[in-house]
Amino acid sequence: MPRLVVFIIRNLLMGALIGLAVACWLAVDGTLTDHWDSSDKGYLAVAMVAYSMASTFGLGFLATALLLSE
Repeated sequence: MPRLVVFIIRNLLMGALIGLAVACWLAVDGTLTDHWDSSDKGYLAVAMVAYSMASTFGLGFLATALLLSE
């Protein structure tokens, strides 16, 4: 695979993993704990936050890596 494709995939995955880690922390100890327990579909709220944080952190990490690469 070309080096640029590997660079993009690696940085997207790294940012997504950081975003998922933050979302898991919020689900266990943070503000999402109440949503998880309070309703039947609490898992949906947690999944939506996890997906949105993973995609946001992934693109942010990639943008920072592209900006700082030489």
